[in-house]
Amino acid sequence: MEGARFQKPRRGGFTLVEIMIVVIIIGLLASLAIPAFLRVRASSYASRIANDYRLYRDAFEIYYVENGVWPADNNHGHIPPEMEGRLPGFDQESPSGDFWDWDRNAAGAVAGVSLYGEKTDEAVMVRVDEILDDGDLSTGKFYHGPTRYTFELD
Repeated sequence: MEGARFQKPRRGGFTLVEIMIVVIIIGLLASLAIPAFLRVRASSYASRIANDYRLYRDAFEIYYVENGVWPADNNHGHIPPEMEGRLPGFDQESPSGDFWDWDRNAAGAVAGVSLYGEKTDEAVMVRVDEILDDGDLSTGKFYHGPTRYTFELD
């Protein structure tokens, strides 16, 4: 019994080694989760842009069916006067900071909806092209021009 007197009492808490192991485990889990989160976010962003393209395409095609002509070309970031009330968010900056544009006999298209500017990530736009077209930004109805990504309607 005498030897029991000289033992140090064990205090509650964690040792530095235990805390370091927990920090390392959290770091490893974060390094696995962050890339997956970024992929999901980019995919969601691409889906949103593709849906906006479809929404605007449909609005312009309905106008064409009703009137027999496409609306006149307009400056990027502005809704053509004939399309007022038909294009929600068209006159606002996109999430990437680029602007929507209606192209009539411009940018190589008889009629097309474009995202004008160079702030949008090209990898995201390749995903948009996979959703809307053929996955190649240099061919098909969806393509990358010098200053814009255009979805051709004609």
